[in-house]
Amino acid sequence: MIFIQIINVMILIENTQNVHVKLVFSVVSLLLLLAMVTYAPPFLQKVLAASNTHIVAAGDWGCSSNTEKTVNNAKSMNPQLLLALGDYSYEKTSTCWLDLIKPVDSITKINFGNHDDDKDGLLNSYLNHFGLSKQYYSFDINNVHVLTMATEEKFDTNSEQYNFVVNDLRKAANNPDIKWIIVSMHYPFYSSPNTCKESDCAGNKESRDLFHPLFDKYGVDLVLQGHVHNYERSYPLKFNQESSPEPIVTSITKTDYENPNGVIFAIVGTGGINLHGLSDSAPFMAYQQDSKFGILDMHISDNKLDAKFVSNNGATLDHFSISKTVKKKIIERISDNIVTDTKAKPLSDKQDTKAKPLIVKDENGKPAITYKLNDGTPTDTKSKPLSDKVKEDKPAITYKLNDGTPTDTKSKPLSEGEGKNKPAMTKELSNDGLTDDKPKSLHNEDKADLSNEDKSTNDKSHVGGLLGPSDNTDPVDNENIDHDGEKTTITNERDPFAGLK
Repeated sequence: MIFIQIINVMILIENTQNVHVKLVFSVVSLLLLLAMVTYAPPFLQKVLAASNTHIVAAGDWGCSSNTEKTVNNAKSMNPQLLLALGDYSYEKTSTCWLDLIKPVDSITKINFGNHDDDKDGLLNSYLNHFGLSKQYYSFDINNVHVLTMATEEKFDTNSEQYNFVVNDLRKAANNPDIKWIIVSMHYPFYSSPNTCKESDCAGNKESRDLFHPLFDKYGVDLVLQGHVHNYERSYPLKFNQESSPEPIVTSITKTDYENPNGVIFAIVGTGGINLHGLSDSAPFMAYQQDSKFGILDMHISDNKLDAKFVSNNGATLDHFSISKTVKKKIIERISDNIVTDTKAKPLSDKQDTKAKPLIVKDENGKPAITYKLNDGTPTDTKSKPLSDKVKEDKPAITYKLNDGTPTDTKSKPLSEGEGKNKPAMTKELSNDGLTDDKPKSLHNEDKADLSNEDKSTNDKSHVGGLLGPSDNTDPVDNENIDHDGEKTTITNERDPFAGLK
């Protein structure tokens, strides 16, 4: 109805010659358009909101003049969400950093770094301030799903966090309203050689080997990380099972990616504490810089994610986009044993580890029962003596069925003359060794022969408990110190920051 009214008004405006009338009708049409957006049904409001999701991100902040410039940079972009990527005050309390980010506090979501531990209650102060009960969590903002992981907590396959990540990614991948999946964490999976002295600055192998395959499986689009104090952005990467430090580059395009096959990883450790120099460029990195603090600025619609790194002096140093022109692939529940022991073997859809009875007929046209084994070979259970030469020379036991009566372990082996009208069954035992309940034969010459053909395996692999390694880098308290050639600059004056949605 509103659309019809707007069209009628536009027709009147077009036909009138009076300037004042045109002005009045123009104002009326604008008011009607505003009413349409404000009072639109929920599904239309969702579509309108999803067309302009605006997110910014940075990590490794500190409490320096450079930090204040980063906050002002983020504030000037007027985003809906700020993702903070760990390592905040670098002090025993959170006060200085929380004071600095007040202009963007209401739109900030954090992950936790190695400098945000529980020393002197620091961790709890961040949890309480941002209303969190755990370090890992997730949320939706319009058409974007954000998963926040905790590299400082256990994340092995037996952990609560691993189960949370698997279930969360599966749910997001199958949600038709979610067009993009972004993961936020502190330790990076991949990086170029740099001057950071901690081992994890080269990439955290344990978390990479465990979670990058999951990111590939569930269609994660972008992973945002900190810990290394510079900016690096990868090509689309797939996990390399044979050599995980050398991911598979699926596109060598520098900036624009259409339906990329793989995940883009970005390190945005440029919040203001100091900078780590780059000594080389890894072949899987599309862009990197180690001289400027700044923010990654992302604008997201249903079909495109457009991102640029903007330094605190306003220069755009990197720009890339991801476009999606194909329908989202829906992933139903699939086994999540991605990183498993190589001994684990998947079963065919046509096989079953449990034997299934098959009704067949013998040469006399009488029914017999056989069991289909894993290899697909039917075992004949007609009442015939078994060959003396069976696999691995292990005794197999033949039981007589008693018209539905449970089989007794003392049952007599079938002879040539009996059981012609009764189906017989051969049961193969496991080769794990005989138990105390051994079936006994009444005839010494009819010795049992074990077979392992019906043995089914259930190998399960486990990854041991892992804790994200720590960074023992001393905190930087003096903002005038020259950090790897990065000099501090005069801060901008603060101005009020309007409430953001």
